[in-house]
Amino acid sequence: MSIINEWLDRYGKLHFSLIDPDKQPPSEAGEKAKKCSDYGTNAIMVGGTTVSSREMVYKTVSEIKKKTDVPVILFPNSKEFLVENADYIFFMSLLNSKDYKHKFGEQLEGALVVKKLGIKPIPTGYLVISTSPTPTTVEMKTNLDRIDSDDMEKAVKYALYTEYTGMHCLYMDAGSNPYKPISDEMVREVRKNISIPLIIGGGIRDGETARRKVEAGADIIVTGTAVEENIGVVEEIIGEIKREG
Repeated sequence: MSIINEWLDRYGKLHFSLIDPDKQPPSEAGEKAKKCSDYGTNAIMVGGTTVSSREMVYKTVSEIKKKTDVPVILFPNSKEFLVENADYIFFMSLLNSKDYKHKFGEQLEGALVVKKLGIKPIPTGYLVISTSPTPTTVEMKTNLDRIDSDDMEKAVKYALYTEYTGMHCLYMDAGSNPYKPISDEMVREVRKNISIPLIIGGGIRDGETARRKVEAGADIIVTGTAVEENIGVVEEIIGEIKREG
């Protein structure tokens, strides 16, 4: 059984808090993580599309682990930012990228690093859904096979590919601070077609939105922008997730 399934069996529906090491000093990241932990988050993700310093990642993880007991999961954009003090890593393929680097290249080069550092990998299919009229950061960083918010068939195809190739979970993301989150309809359609855990992130800024995603079939909700800009709402989001789960 995968670690994600173990956590779901133990805790029910889950919430992960995403902290970008470039957005604040490590000490502040530690304080944010502590608040999220106090609110009931199940894991702290560390990473982002534009992370620029391995040292900053290491220091951020270190401060988070000083202040919390929840697992720390790397959410890397490159093998250059892998650090040995994290507990897990989303070993991800950006499924709808047309660039070799983001689909397979970084993962191939990073595999030996993950092995050497002893970080536990979580094999993950990562899917970016385009919900905004202007590109989000991740959309500008790679050449995507665009999946619009109403393209249910394409989303389901990628979701089935994720499950059939043996990945442990599917992470569907609307990107950093998108215009709107992935639709409830798309979450529902993907959930109907796969049995692996489904992670939904991007644009979830209040408890009601989080509740709707869980009702539609999300197993895990990721909150990033709210942690950076309005951390108090994270308590509301987690409360709604746990109530539904």
